[in-house]
Amino acid sequence: MIIIQHITTLWTKKSRGMPAAEKRNAVPLKLLLPVAPQPLPPVFVHKIFAEENDFQLKQTTQFPHSEEQYWSFQFQQQGDQLEVAFTYCRTEHGAPDRGSCTRPLFSLKLNQTGTFSINGRFSSYQGPYYQSHTVNLGFVDRFHDNLFLTQTPDHSIDLRAHLF
Repeated sequence: MIIIQHITTLWTKKSRGMPAAEKRNAVPLKLLLPVAPQPLPPVFVHKIFAEENDFQLKQTTQFPHSEEQYWSFQFQQQGDQLEVAFTYCRTEHGAPDRGSCTRPLFSLKLNQTGTFSINGRFSSYQGPYYQSHTVNLGFVDRFHDNLFLTQTPDHSIDLRAHLF
């Protein structure tokens, strides 16, 4: 089973300084997982949005139709190992450019976890805004609601850039 916890934080210029920066920086990067349905799906996604509205968390669960991809990730399972790859897209991940090729991130053995972080700057008619994504990934044989809270990631990739 692939477990994904995807935390997206969105902010604008008016939420950059204090005390908004304190609230933004207080958004947790790991949370308890919600109860999983039975039978367990092959891919379980816990999606969390920390919105502009005072950085209140909004949580949903999703069950992707494909076991081979989610968001900008591609998965290839070979026995007790999961190969995780990532494709950067400027419209999805923002500036600065990080290369549009698909790159391997890491291999997760059964019951291992990994974390991936990326941020970006965007422009719109209303002005610039910024997004940060932290994605915790687990390749497990049993569901644990505290998987990301009790286990140090076996792999960590950080593609965050200085945006200001």
